[in-house]
Amino acid sequence: KKHQALAEEIKIKKESVEGCLKEGAAYVEEELKSHSVVQENVEELRRLWEELDVAMRERGRLIEEALKYVTFMRDVKEIGRWIEENERYCEATELGDDLEQNEALMEEFGKFNIQLGDTGNRLDFINEYSVQLLADQHKDYDDIKQQTQDINDRFIKLKENCTVRQHNLEVAH
Repeated sequence: KKHQALAEEIKIKKESVEGCLKEGAAYVEEELKSHSVVQENVEELRRLWEELDVAMRERGRLIEEALKYVTFMRDVKEIGRWIEENERYCEATELGDDLEQNEALMEEFGKFNIQLGDTGNRLDFINEYSVQLLADQHKDYDDIKQQTQDINDRFIKLKENCTVRQHNLEVAH
């Protein structure tokens, strides 16, 4: 937000600076007294203005890069927490004491599988985002690559445990 406010302030000042540059150029053209000093000041003002513009664009780029990384990490951590919360559920060995309990467990597991699919879709989005960040040679390239690999490995393990759990529930049925 601070960057946006500063960018807006610079945008507002741009007209004023451009006016000064034009007025200075007019003084130089008219060869009024001290026109060489005015010319030096105009050139210095133009140089400083261009440096400020370059610095603001770079700052904006860095902020955007940081925002992308923070968004990526937030999403990875959310899925990581979801996986952690559900690992025990998929590793459970309870099959039910009778057919009715088993069917209830199978129904509950069916609902969980829907959540698992939704989380898989979110993970697909994170993987696409990761590919984009890596293609852009993000400054946190190695960390992004490692975090992506870790969260995918954890999700694959969860899915494998879920497959075993589903098989055990079906066999017990």
